[in-house]
Amino acid sequence: MSPILKVSIVVGVPHVAMHGLLAGRGGADPMPRPHLHPELELNLVLSGTVSYAMPLGTLTLPRRRLVVFWGGYPHRLLADGGADFLWATMPLSTVIGEHALRAALDRLVRGELLYGRPSEAPHDRFLLSRWIENLSGTPDPTVSEVCRFEMYARLARLAHEAGPAAGATPMPARAAEQLLVVAATRYTEDLSVAEIARAAGVHPVYAAHTFKQVFGMPLWEYVTRLRVAHARRLLAGTGWGVDRIAHASGFQTRSAFYRAFRKEHDAPPTSYRLGPPAAE
Repeated sequence: MSPILKVSIVVGVPHVAMHGLLAGRGGADPMPRPHLHPELELNLVLSGTVSYAMPLGTLTLPRRRLVVFWGGYPHRLLADGGADFLWATMPLSTVIGEHALRAALDRLVRGELLYGRPSEAPHDRFLLSRWIENLSGTPDPTVSEVCRFEMYARLARLAHEAGPAAGATPMPARAAEQLLVVAATRYTEDLSVAEIARAAGVHPVYAAHTFKQVFGMPLWEYVTRLRVAHARRLLAGTGWGVDRIAHASGFQTRSAFYRAFRKEHDAPPTSYRLGPPAAE
């Protein structure tokens, strides 16, 4: 389950991935289980209600105010209330290493949300609408690159103007959060639970317990699902061979990739390349 989910259910708006970017307008059906994806997600609700179940509670997106969150936190759409909203996503991998976006990335991967001001809603609506138009059909790569820079600038401005971070969270949540940050920024590497725990400064046994307690899934399942989501994006947006996609997504062998993909989608990667299952 990934932003590709939205591609299949957005009404009346053709769109395509360029530079890893997606944009669209429309609602979605409630999700039967949490999903996650390695993209930053920008949402602007124009009308109706959009609510997500998040690890630490329910999030209802405010109307007519830009909201940015990182899709790597498991989230499940509860209802869209007949909502009309604009959205755009950009891969985390395109943001890592960009100095101007460091503050935004640091806050987002730790579970914070970035909010635009209500007074900025007309400007954000204009930006999102233009991204949808520019990324529709077969866009000019140069125009797509301009969209990427505009997204960068908006994220950097939001982080610069954001207030102080929320107060301290309980120790288990902080430990799980640090594990998530390590996994999220290194999931394409040759990792193990022990290595993630060591990088996060947590004992491996405690790491396994606390991550599942906070996020509702084993740490390694989280890494694997991020890898599968990454592979989905490459399957949809490139002509790469399966072996190259598997390696680029963090899988060490083709067989491991196929097992993980089948577990997530009940279908092999090659069938996804022909088109995502209708259920998505």
